[in-house]
Amino acid sequence: MKKIGMTIAVAASLFVASCNPDYLETLPTGSVDANAAYATTKNAAAAVNGIYRAMIVRYLDSQAHFGHPAMMIILDVMGEDLMPANTSNTGHFAEARWQAHRSETSTGGQMPYQLYYRLIGNANLIIANIDNATGTQAERNQVKGEALGIRAFSYFNLVQLYGKRYNAAAKPNSQLGVPLILTPTTTGQPRATVEDIYTQINQDLTQAATLLTSTRSYKSHVNLDVVRGFQARVALVQQNWTDAAKYAAQARASYSPMTTAQYQDGFSDITNPEWMWGFDHVEDQTEYFGAYHSYISCNFNSTNIRVTPKVINSKLYDQIPTTDIRSKMWVKAPTSANSVVPTGGVRVAYMNQKFRLPGTPSTSTMGDVPYMRAAEMYLIEAEAQARLGNSAAAATALYDLVSKRDAAYAKSTKTGQALVDEILFHRRVELWGEGFRFTDLKRMNLPLNRNGANINTAVAVLFDVAAGDNQWEFLIPRREINANAAIVQNPL
Repeated sequence: MKKIGMTIAVAASLFVASCNPDYLETLPTGSVDANAAYATTKNAAAAVNGIYRAMIVRYLDSQAHFGHPAMMIILDVMGEDLMPANTSNTGHFAEARWQAHRSETSTGGQMPYQLYYRLIGNANLIIANIDNATGTQAERNQVKGEALGIRAFSYFNLVQLYGKRYNAAAKPNSQLGVPLILTPTTTGQPRATVEDIYTQINQDLTQAATLLTSTRSYKSHVNLDVVRGFQARVALVQQNWTDAAKYAAQARASYSPMTTAQYQDGFSDITNPEWMWGFDHVEDQTEYFGAYHSYISCNFNSTNIRVTPKVINSKLYDQIPTTDIRSKMWVKAPTSANSVVPTGGVRVAYMNQKFRLPGTPSTSTMGDVPYMRAAEMYLIEAEAQARLGNSAAAATALYDLVSKRDAAYAKSTKTGQALVDEILFHRRVELWGEGFRFTDLKRMNLPLNRNGANINTAVAVLFDVAAGDNQWEFLIPRREINANAAIVQNPL
């Protein structure tokens, strides 16, 4: 396993404000000369490593808010498919109840803003300085391409959360997005439009694609394949079906679906041939009880996992054929013989077994985190082709994935919305726990509907939110509003 090294002096200079020093800056910018930090491509590469590290640390001193992996869990508990089984112990109650993101001062509402703008601020420093760094042109291209990719990834997350959904039928999308910061600065900026944010995202990704290749030393780093994956995700949200299908096919070309045996390995190993990008968790970077598998796995030996297992929506699970290997990722009627839990852990109906660490119980949280898998690309390609009316191409892309999960699966003969619905069902099952459900509902302008399933009313509290309701937008953090006179709040 590789290590994301981070020189402390350089890292300190990286956690730089994107908008206002009182809110976004967390470490002193004067601790190291920026010119020295980016004088060579070697130093700049260390700065990129610092960005990857910043993706997985705790924010706002909260154990449950451990950067981007925490957002993966949060965006699923905000949907209807993943939920803590009970109220015994969890770090994401406020998110599941749709309270955190609608509070200006909550940790859950502030964390994504601080997280993704920290990544953007770091990337901006690299982009501004790398062209003058000593080293080869190939090295400069690599560093700059990664920084552009990360900046685009960060803005894509921000605009989906804090802005209204992108509507391809209403271009240009003049609704407010987030501040668009492209150079190192601590001056507060107004919110750019959603259209402007997506324009910049696409520009960054197009440029990154010209600078990067598919070659890389570690899956923890962005390469051309990951950039193509970003482009596929963005095109899907923008309802640009042609580009979504094209980029998804390009992104997954060098990756193969995992075997059924690998599917049961616990989703914690980045060497899996289907993983395109992820966090490679190593001992000197452990977050212990504040880590992805500390909250999502079925067998880490913590109070959270022992007393509050995660469950799948029963209505969704009951549609999975028993011949599908994914049906084994949850247990409908768990017993000690057919489910894995830590010592003393409770067993509940429909409990998660998908995410599992080595050992029973596991005393280590050293599980890798899947940021992007080829399976997602098959599903994007299938959905985009179906929405284009290319039913045969959509059915083929879907079959190429699902037949690896279920040997009994027959290629779909459906068309139109029925085919789209079949694809979306497999998307919900396949990507459970990986952070897509809230944004999927929002991009498709669908309501939240948690009714008629096994969802604990004391946990979820909120069961219905209409499509287009103001609650689909995160509120801008109060600390940012107080510090940035140019910004305005979303509707309360």
